[in-house]
Amino acid sequence: MKLAQMYIFPLTLLSVLFIVSCSRTPTQPSDSTFSLTVADASCREVYLQLRLGSGITSREVTLKRDTVVLFTRTITGTETALTDTSLLPNRTYAYTASVGGNTEHCTATTMDTTSHSFSFTRTSLGDGTGSSTLFDVAIINDTLAYAVGQMFINDSTGQVDPQPYNVAIWNGKAWRIQKVPYVYQGQPFYHPIQCIYAFGTNDMWLAGNGVQHWDGQRYVEIDLPISLWGQNQVNKIWGVNSNDLYVVGNSGSIAHYNGSTWTKIESGTTLDVVDIYGSTNPSTGKQEILAVASQLGVSLDRRIFEINQTTATALSDYPITQPMSGIWFVPERHYYVTGSGTYEKRNLSDNAWTLHSANLTTYYTDEVRGNGLNDVMVVGAFGEILHFNGTSWQSYRSQTALSNGAYGGIALKGNLVITVGHDGPQAVITMGRR
Repeated sequence: MKLAQMYIFPLTLLSVLFIVSCSRTPTQPSDSTFSLTVADASCREVYLQLRLGSGITSREVTLKRDTVVLFTRTITGTETALTDTSLLPNRTYAYTASVGGNTEHCTATTMDTTSHSFSFTRTSLGDGTGSSTLFDVAIINDTLAYAVGQMFINDSTGQVDPQPYNVAIWNGKAWRIQKVPYVYQGQPFYHPIQCIYAFGTNDMWLAGNGVQHWDGQRYVEIDLPISLWGQNQVNKIWGVNSNDLYVVGNSGSIAHYNGSTWTKIESGTTLDVVDIYGSTNPSTGKQEILAVASQLGVSLDRRIFEINQTTATALSDYPITQPMSGIWFVPERHYYVTGSGTYEKRNLSDNAWTLHSANLTTYYTDEVRGNGLNDVMVVGAFGEILHFNGTSWQSYRSQTALSNGAYGGIALKGNLVITVGHDGPQAVITMGRR
């Protein structure tokens, strides 16, 4: 379970979309390649790809943005990625690369910013008789969303029902709660549900003290063998589809599901793996999958992993010295981890993470998710919600503050954001619309 702590530190982020046109002059010999293309753009960056074929004898390249020379440099390889930074949003820039007597021209339009104009409403669930809380949320569409956790309601005798409600469903107008049992040896158990991941209305995965799949008609238990997983709690789910799914959990647990069998992935740590996120790398076409592990309140240690099929490789966490709980990224563009501060890097191969310098919050931040690099949200302790629009950050805590709790799960879809957590003994759901 991810428990938000009240640490002190700040936050940052960025994003992506582009318009590109290219022209070439003059034509190269057939055995030579010289090209300048735009791979991507965010609000403040343009990502260029320069190719110099082996048949080109001159390797000294001059790159210009509009009329400004950015550099003159000797290029040793045949393909080089270049990033132009500190640009303005929604602006078209012209680039020219020159080598020998040849030139390449490309134009790129940076991404526009997204709006900070969210309006928030809050719903409390549970009647305060138990420790009600929600851990995770998934948005299907504007009129269907699911939140999971535990919600206690007094039974007919006035006593706290020992079997909590563990799913809340949004129908576009209101939240209703229900109990979803996990059946073990023929007996139903109403455990808290820690996480949810949805591929669609009839294809959702829920987990905690077991794994279940909603197929549109019923919840089906998917056996996660004790011999592989032990008694560990599942904390997060991420996948490409229901035949390519990952779960992460306590005591360093990571496993992959191929639609019929589970494979254990060794992490090399006993820390709780608390978040996982993946996205397609635009250069390789492969899935890039990262996870983060820590134990809040127990240790200051943390781990950041890259998961590749059946292995988990620890990445550098230098110079981070405190626990981290959330991870989100756009491959080869920007990577973020949140917790005791928000750290970032542009390239996964970079050794060092940079602490974001914007002094936006003094609270521990539990999770980060985004629609894109110009539309990112971070949530955490005391009801902190932060939004990055591509160039600037906005805090909504004046609308979303919690007196004695935290938001620990968040989902974004278009102009809808839902974050979940607890405030005292009640579960809370805060919905924002833009």
